Amino acid sequence: MAYVDEKIALLEREARRQEKEAQEEKTQPVQQDDMWYLTLEEMLEAVREGTVTFPNQEKFEFVIRKTLSEKIAIPLIKDGFTGVEESEKLSIFYDEERGISQMVTLADKPLAEESIGEWKRQMEEGMQELNLYTEVTEEKVLENLDYLISRTPTAKGWVYNICYRLRAGSGRVAGNYNCFEKDKKTYGIMLEALVLRLNETITDDMKVS
Repeated sequence: MAYVDEKIALLEREARRQEKEAQEEKTQPVQQDDMWYLTLEEMLEAVREGTVTFPNQEKFEFVIRKTLSEKIAIPLIKDGFTGVEESEKLSIFYDEERGISQMVTLADKPLAEESIGEWKRQMEEGMQELNLYTEVTEEKVLENLDYLISRTPTAKGWVYNICYRLRAGSGRVAGNYNCFEKDKKTYGIMLEALVLRLNETITDDMKVS
C-alpha cells in the first residue's frame, strides 16, 4: 500500500511540475527563427502603455478612437494605415503594405445570442457555402466579448483572422482584424492584444458610468 501511495505522490508531483512549466511558457518570450517575440501578455501591457517596439525595431503606437453610430471606443493602431473608410455602420482601417486591417461593423440585430461554439459552426459552414475554406484554431470567451481566431487561404497567402462580437451594449457590434499568417507572431499578437484591450476598456467605461 505504501508503494502505491508513493507512486501516486510521484505522479501528482510530476503533474504539478508539468503544469507549472506550461504556465511559465505562456509568460516567456517566444523564440522562432533565431528571434525573440513578445508574448500576448507582454503585448497587452505594451498596448496599455500606448507603444510597442518589435525585436526588429519596428514601432507602433496606439490610440482610443470612437467609431460607428454607437461611438464604441476602439483601441487602434495610431497613424499605421494607408486607408480609412468610416460610416455610421462600418469602420475599416487598413495598411496595404503590411497587410494589416482593423474592421468594426454595426449589425441590424444582436449578434451574440448563440454560443461561441454555434458561432464557430456558422462561420465555417458559411464559408463552405461560399466555396471558401476557413479553419478556426482558437475560441475565447471574455467578460464583454467573444472572439475566434482562424486561418484562411488567399491568392496572396494564408491570412490570420481575429473575429470578435461584443456582448456588452446593444450586442450589435462585431470586428474582424487580420494580417498575413506569416506575421501572426508579431502583427497577429498585436491585433489580439488590441481585442483584449477593447474588453478592458469596455469594463472601465462600465465602471465610470
